[in-house]
Amino acid sequence: MYRIRITFSKFGKARWIGNLDLHRTWARILRRAGVPIAYSQGFNPQPRMQLASALPLGIMSECELLDIWVLENISTDILQKDLATGLPSGIEVIKIAGVELKEKSLQSRLLAAEYLIELGDCIDIYELQKIIDNLLGMQSIIRQRRGKEYDMRPLIQALHVVRGDSMSQELFVRFSACPGATGRPSELLEYMDINAKNIIRTSLLFVDNDD
Repeated sequence: MYRIRITFSKFGKARWIGNLDLHRTWARILRRAGVPIAYSQGFNPQPRMQLASALPLGIMSECELLDIWVLENISTDILQKDLATGLPSGIEVIKIAGVELKEKSLQSRLLAAEYLIELGDCIDIYELQKIIDNLLGMQSIIRQRRGKEYDMRPLIQALHVVRGDSMSQELFVRFSACPGATGRPSELLEYMDINAKNIIRTSLLFVDNDD
């Protein structure tokens, strides 16, 4: 058995594909490309694949990662060409590489996710910076998710203005993405009372495989 990692982007209409449907979409893509995907054991076998992190609905990405397990050794160059013809609009393969079977799962090593947020409304740059400074200066920010309270403040690892001109304003944010401690851009923007035109996940950060 072999393990392959696919880096792909998700833009346009594809940003409205939810996590469960994305798994199904990739299963169809791989099947149509004739990839000899391995299946799980049991009563209801499923294709052996794992996404690094669920992408919130409506957010675009240029850094999604999918690990698949295959029964035969495949040329990554050939696989990239085979997949390209069957990709739905908005999903594009960026890179394909082989991975050691013994490597820990992406989910168990994920530390943080970085986002670029294009604001929908133009805000005075000094007022915007004041909002950010006040937020970062807080010890805790209690919010609710699915009816339960949580502290959003420790989930925000970095937040700053990338571009602040009158034509386009952009924020950079790095959120914790550990199991049980994952920050979400929508909840941050809601707290800041700011609308976003577009949100793009630009990077996923992982602990080293040996750690």
